[in-house]
Amino acid sequence: MNTTIELPEIAENGFILVTDFFAYQHESIATAMTNSGIPHEIKFHPFDPDALWKQGAFRVYVAPEHLKIATDLCMSIEFGSK
Repeated sequence: MNTTIELPEIAENGFILVTDFFAYQHESIATAMTNSGIPHEIKFHPFDPDALWKQGAFRVYVAPEHLKIATDLCMSIEFGSK
């Protein structure tokens, strides 16, 4: 029996998925989104024994009209933190 629990690609409020991140990037992503004024939502993946890589990972969602700029911003943070 598959117990995989998935967060949706579209949030309840209609925001769409930008990407997944690991917990250590939370503060950087949340601060950047807030400072940029991009309406966003962050949701942490629930416990999933079939996908342990998700433990502590989260998804970033934004309004569709902000997807391009949010994607660019998130990519710059992701590549800058490596």
